[in-house]
Amino acid sequence: MYAIRRHRAAIKAWCWRVNFRRRGKFYSKTFYDLTCGGSKSAKAQAIAWRDEQLAAIKALSLLEFHQQKRSNNLSGVPGVHFHKTPTQPVGFWQANIKCSDGKRVAKSFSVRKYGEREAFRLAVAARSDLLAQIKDRPYLYHAMAKRLSR
Repeated sequence: MYAIRRHRAAIKAWCWRVNFRRRGKFYSKTFYDLTCGGSKSAKAQAIAWRDEQLAAIKALSLLEFHQQKRSNNLSGVPGVHFHKTPTQPVGFWQANIKCSDGKRVAKSFSVRKYGEREAFRLAVAARSDLLAQIKDRPYLYHAMAKRLSR
């Protein structure tokens, strides 16, 4: 069941625990069998709370996901990276994106051909073009999460 798990709280105490994350914030609530009037009642309350919260909290969109700056990004622009290879010792700037169908698209710009600043500027522009091709839909995989986000 999406975001709901059965959990043993103590030796003779069981509960249903709801856990999910939206926009980097963690949401959690526990429903104990003893305080909710039994396992079925606790489960029903957990499902109701989960559904209410997921309906109220907007999910991250695919476009917003692609625009997030990661902690390992050194260029300052999400999806734009500098690479050096044995065949290109001077290096190149590369803009890449993962499309909705799972394929990766990358465009590279050589520092030898364009110069450092121009290659970076072209990679940033290419990244903007790649972002324009992304469908702006919720960034969710689980069927229940997709249904509840509408």
